[in-house]
Amino acid sequence: MVEEIINTIEKQLDKQEWEQLKSKTWHLGIFTEPYLNYMLEKKKTIESRFSKNKIAPFEKITKDDIVFVKKSGGDIVAYFTIKEVLFFDLRNTPIEEIKEKYGKELCVDNSFWTIKKDSNYATLIVIDQIKKVKPFSIKKKGMQTWIELK
Repeated sequence: MVEEIINTIEKQLDKQEWEQLKSKTWHLGIFTEPYLNYMLEKKKTIESRFSKNKIAPFEKITKDDIVFVKKSGGDIVAYFTIKEVLFFDLRNTPIEEIKEKYGKELCVDNSFWTIKKDSNYATLIVIDQIKKVKPFSIKKKGMQTWIELK
């Protein structure tokens, strides 16, 4: 999977962009609509991942890492740099506090908060410089929605 991404992205970027990108830590995030579109339109400036257990990307990502954006069931369509990342233990920080402080940038509705209310952990990823790429497919197996690539 990593080789597929490297081979495709290297051909799409100019030399300077590629040199900057290849030195970073890479992740693959799976995104659903309408959130994917909101990100590409730069309306959604913070991505979130909520979980009951400490799973990626919780405490597995850092500022300046690269996230490749894959549409659920589809192609990789973009990538972005992480501007900032915030981790929350929701047993200590009420989810309502996150909703109030970051709700607008997350671009989620009330049903999202209802679904996530039993989560124990939250990762908020501030998106910096999202860049669309010519869509391409990869062979991804499994149901993971976040994978550290390199």
